[in-house]
Amino acid sequence: MDTIDIDLEKYDLKALLDAKYPFLERFREKAAGTFQHSQNVADLCEAVALELGLNTDVAKVIGMYHDSGKITFPEAFYENQNGQDNIHDKLDPLISFHIISKHVADSALILTQLPEFPSELIDPIVQHHGTTVLKSLFLKSGFKTDDAFRYRNVTPPQSLEAIVLMICDSTEATLRSIEHADGKVNIEEIVYNTIDRFEQDGQIDELRIGHSKKIKRALITTLKARYHNRSMADYEEEEDKQTIKEKKKEKK
Repeated sequence: MDTIDIDLEKYDLKALLDAKYPFLERFREKAAGTFQHSQNVADLCEAVALELGLNTDVAKVIGMYHDSGKITFPEAFYENQNGQDNIHDKLDPLISFHIISKHVADSALILTQLPEFPSELIDPIVQHHGTTVLKSLFLKSGFKTDDAFRYRNVTPPQSLEAIVLMICDSTEATLRSIEHADGKVNIEEIVYNTIDRFEQDGQIDELRIGHSKKIKRALITTLKARYHNRSMADYEEEEDKQTIKEKKKEKK
């Protein structure tokens, strides 16, 4: 499978990942939820790239910038609504689809205007949804076919890095959705189902079995470590609270 052809000596990718890079500061300020999601995706992309022997800086950059177009209308995306009313509750599903899917083109437009951003990395970012269906809006519409709710004017991922981005983005979004609903997280199930769904939809036909196994292994290992650390932090926080309560009782 093809990988991104880029002359790394021409670009300072680490500068694009610096938290003080002007666009990232604006991104964090205008769309904090999307920014956090993008950081998580970038970390997953890095872990998978390491497993596959790909350039980790390239993987992190496309992960960090893949949703940059959402800053043009941040409140249209759930992760930025902060408990406020969801604007899509009152919109026709086709209008909602137009608003949401537009972030792909908006990302491309924004990134072409950043002089430091490699043009070679824009295609994999544009391809990160492929020609998939925005299923929630399709189901809401009641339409019999899903064609009207497929991302258009794009192709499925054309490089291994673009496939990695697609899988990491969807996996992270699924985890976030389950967490928000206070559901039980089954990491293996989420990772396997995500990849199976893209395979069934013809989005990652070029992905080799060996690469698929490595992607699954890297994602499961990384996510299990993340959730273990989070569980330990929650446990320690609860333990600290209990200790404080006990000390207060002793003083009484």
